[in-house]
This record gives sequence, structure tokens and C-alpha cells, in this order.
Amino acid sequence: MSSSTLPLPRLARATAIVASLAIALAGFVAGAVRVLPWLLDPAVPWPTAAPFARGLAAVALEAALLVGWPVGWALACFRYVESGEARVLLTLGERPSGTVLRLAPQGAVFALVLAAVSLVYGSDARAPGRVATELLADARVSCAAATAPASYAVPFTDFTWLCTSGSEPRLVGSAPALGGAVVTATGARIAGDFRAIDLDDARVLFPGTPPMLIRVASLSLHGMAPWARASTLPAALRAVLLALTAWASASLAAWAVLRRAAINRLVALALGAAGPLVALGLLRLLERADAHAGFFALVPIAAAAACTSAAAGLTRLRRGKRAAST
Repeated sequence: MSSSTLPLPRLARATAIVASLAIALAGFVAGAVRVLPWLLDPAVPWPTAAPFARGLAAVALEAALLVGWPVGWALACFRYVESGEARVLLTLGERPSGTVLRLAPQGAVFALVLAAVSLVYGSDARAPGRVATELLADARVSCAAATAPASYAVPFTDFTWLCTSGSEPRLVGSAPALGGAVVTATGARIAGDFRAIDLDDARVLFPGTPPMLIRVASLSLHGMAPWARASTLPAALRAVLLALTAWASASLAAWAVLRRAAINRLVALALGAAGPLVALGLLRLLERADAHAGFFALVPIAAAAACTSAAAGLTRLRRGKRAAST
């Protein structure tokens, strides 16, 4: 059975999954380029880099579903238009909006999967310091198990674990908030926004002539420049907004294609991708601006507007060409 004779829901589901997998693969490759140096570094064991790898996988899957789902639906609907089956449905009294409505059950499944992935990534983005704390803790475990002198660099921080058999591991790093003093500790916990760090059994060496060493049972450093920017968008709200954005974009793109707004597959692909790409751009812009959570409600609205505007523009262009030819 050819793809054009498959029921539209089955064809739309298969095309959306293939499109999402293709985009996810590209995202995984791009992410692997960033994390591969740490995975290949013998000083950084896999458990140490695992939390960061988890974050890269989550963001790749999030973007893949957000873009791949609408693109898949748009391409599937274009196949239906190209094969003439969309016209048959129209003659039987089913309007394009009714055809899109038949895709709602699988849309609910896609929305739940995207929301789950966004919830995982959003939790890490909301408090990137938690991931760094995991990196520190996992590296300490590897350091404590060392049978020979070794060091374990903690990815994306200025800290390194120094390991000696029979001795407690010590964390060594610099503290810009203390004028570049060298700090060592037996444990550390980083604040979610990266602006503070709590150290256990801390020793601070201040440079000078002579140098000065201070030892305290616990030390809290605040006002530090963050190594990463924490998202201002709560994870649960992010999950809901992105699921709504993808569903609206997919439905509008499918509806526009069924109304013959796309003249070829490339245009159908562009219609499917227009809303998600605008949403991603606006989402990044709001996150970098530390915008209030309420402003993120503009993301699905902007995505829907982008898709609708693209469809309207393509429809007018097609009608203009048809009028000129006659």
C-alpha cells in the first residue's frame, strides 16, 4: 500500500515521527560535538558528564518535537492534496477543519510527550546550578574511588577534584569574588542561578607577601558572576506553552496545506516550520532578557500568527499567479 492511500492519521503520525527523529539526530550530533571532549577525557569519567549530556539530549528532543510534529503534519497533508484524496473528502462534505480535527487524538499524544521532555529540560534550565552540583558530587565519588593520585576536572566550572589514595578528596578552584584567591574544600553545593556556592571545610589562600590562609568549617560565597543563565520560566509553564505552541502550529499548518496554500513539498515544509521557529526565537529572546513569566504567553500567539500570516501570503501569491495566467 502506497503512502498516499494510507489513512491520514496514520500517515500524519508516521511523517511527524520521521521528521522529529531526523531533527533530533541533527541535534544529538551538534550536542555531541560539545560534550565529546569531556566524554573522551580520561580525567572526566562518564558519570561526571552524564548530567550535562542529559540536558543536551532533552533540549534536542524538545526542539525536534516542537518542529518535527508540525512539519510532519504539513507534509502528510500535502501528500493527501497531491494524491487527490483531500478533494474527495471535500466533495463528501468534510471541510479542512474537520480533517484536521481527526488528527486531534494523536495530537494529544504528541503534546504529552513534548510536555514531558520540556518538563525535564525546563527543570534543568530553571536551576542550572543543580546540574553543576550533580557534576561536583559525581566527580567526588569517582575521586574517592581512585587508587592512585589523580585529578578530575568538573566540566563547565573552575573546579578540579584532587585525589590521593587514603585521603579525603579535596576540591580546588579559584574564587573571583575573593579577588582570585585559591579555594579548597571537601564538598560544594552551587545555587540554582549559579550566583552563590556553599563550601564545606573550606580553606582560602589569598595571594600576597606573605600569602594568607584562612580555614573555616563552612563558607558561603554570594554575588558571584553566573557561569550559566537560569531561565525565568517555570518548568511546568514551559511544558504547557510549548505543547500548546506545537499543537497550534501543527493544526494551522495542516489546515493551510489542505486549503492548498502549499504548491510543493518545500512550501509545505516551510509552513510547518514557520510557527515553531518563530516560537523558538521568541523564547530565547525572552529568556535572555530575563522576562517575567507572563510575557512567555506570547510564544504560542506568535507561532500561530507566523503560521497564519505565511499561509495567507502564500494563498494571495498563488491567486495572483492564477489571475495573471488567465
